[in-house]
Amino acid sequence: MPDPSPELTGAEARRPPILERVIAAVRSGDIENAQRLSEQALSSGVEHPLLLNLRALDHEQAGRFEAALTDLRRAHVLAPKDFATLNACGLCLGRLERHEEALQCFAQVVAIKSDFAPGWFNRGWTLERLGEKAEAARSYETCVSFDPGHASAWANLAFLAARRGDAQAARDHAMRALALQPDNATAKIALADADMDRPELAEQQLRDLAAGPLAPFERGLCLGLLADALDAQGKIDEAFATYAQSNALFRAEAAPQYEGPGQATVPSVLTWLTRWARGLDRDRWTGDTSDDAGRGGEAGHVFLLGFPRSGTTLIETVLANHPNVVSLEERNTLHAAVLDFLADEAGLLRLETASKSQLRRYREDYWARVSQFGIEPTGKIFIDKNPFNALKLPLIYKLFPRAKVIFAVRDPRDVVLSCFRRRFNLNASTYEFLEMRRAAENYDQTMRFVEVLRPKQKLAEHRLVYEDLVADFPRIAKATCEFIGADWRDDLIDIAGRARRGDVASASSAQIARGLYSDGAGQWRRYAAHLAPIMPILNPWIQHFGYAVD
Repeated sequence: MPDPSPELTGAEARRPPILERVIAAVRSGDIENAQRLSEQALSSGVEHPLLLNLRALDHEQAGRFEAALTDLRRAHVLAPKDFATLNACGLCLGRLERHEEALQCFAQVVAIKSDFAPGWFNRGWTLERLGEKAEAARSYETCVSFDPGHASAWANLAFLAARRGDAQAARDHAMRALALQPDNATAKIALADADMDRPELAEQQLRDLAAGPLAPFERGLCLGLLADALDAQGKIDEAFATYAQSNALFRAEAAPQYEGPGQATVPSVLTWLTRWARGLDRDRWTGDTSDDAGRGGEAGHVFLLGFPRSGTTLIETVLANHPNVVSLEERNTLHAAVLDFLADEAGLLRLETASKSQLRRYREDYWARVSQFGIEPTGKIFIDKNPFNALKLPLIYKLFPRAKVIFAVRDPRDVVLSCFRRRFNLNASTYEFLEMRRAAENYDQTMRFVEVLRPKQKLAEHRLVYEDLVADFPRIAKATCEFIGADWRDDLIDIAGRARRGDVASASSAQIARGLYSDGAGQWRRYAAHLAPIMPILNPWIQHFGYAVD
């Protein structure tokens, strides 16, 4: 809530009586009456930041976040230096899953009031949602530097430390959080995660936590981690059932957002994308290579994609250590083009006939976004790593015909199982992973689309097989470096260090922190009985990519 009496000038400074009554109600703590009075005041034509904030609060409580955002933005226009209104804007944008816009709000909040601990906390939370875990941790650290009693910031620091494999830091931060707030579930989850090398202990901690009251999201996290502890002990049937229970909680929470009336789902999008790709004329889709030349100042441009959990993070972690390479992990660099051209088939038909100047605007927006995400590609080979960009291949082929594509492949059984077991930040794509059959169907649809489109594009493409990479790392990594135009360096093999620093954004960060290991291949065998119902969906792809059908 903003200051009930921000500094206004001119006519705005002369308060009508009803506004004075609203201010008195706020100061007395009678928010319900203040909201009722503010609605009367606004209806009578009185406009003031406090009134708009109160109505926005009512909208938020009723789940009307777009309406709340409209009021908050108007309040910001009237009181541009009111950091509390900006903070409320950011929170509202976060609830709408518009995290990049929310991040801009919180950046303004801490610029106006640098010691405002909630602003730093909210910035950290938003950065976590965007996958910027190292920067999120720095925001939480700034938060507790101004407010050492901020239990949630200590708990989130503990959770991030556990995820990057720093067990001691996780324990230290969790204990700080629990000293302040003994029932903090996030801190308890982080402690159990830090003890995952002793899975029996972690299991007991998580069972104790699950026996008490938890919010649905916290219970989902708790059960997912409990499933990991059971898996580590070889209790496969119980682990699978617990993963399913965890996912069901997340699914119930997210269903209205991702399957509500009129909501386009990933399966529906893939259906029309594949139909469009089948009818595509290869020659008409070729982009203008001359206009694509070095728009971002880059020495090379690489899109690293595949299906999630196929090894994109592993090879990106290797390549990102190269001094001539800069990379960006899982950010929405193609945002403008997606909005304008990937809503339906008509959009792609417009893209097919777009003029040279129109295409240039989308390339410029792409490079501007890369810069906004803190990447300077000038003179470097730029890697845009995002496995979810497989659905955006039409945009990549059209806008960046000089780019190269690395497409990661892994045994489909391991891929789908891993997607089902891991805990992603939820979006329309990862929502599909919360049920095993839907994850398999999503894999099938995605690969079908890619295979239909592949012969109709002219980009240089390198297929990277995960199992080959972990079995013969130097040879495969060198070949990948050669493909992108980077010389091989022996120090590229230090993949664990970057993850331990928190610089790996994806759901693979905890695994990457262990360094190079081969036990990720063939994990599906332990869950073969549970995979049996989806094998008819996956078998064609198992054979297509050359894996043995056991």
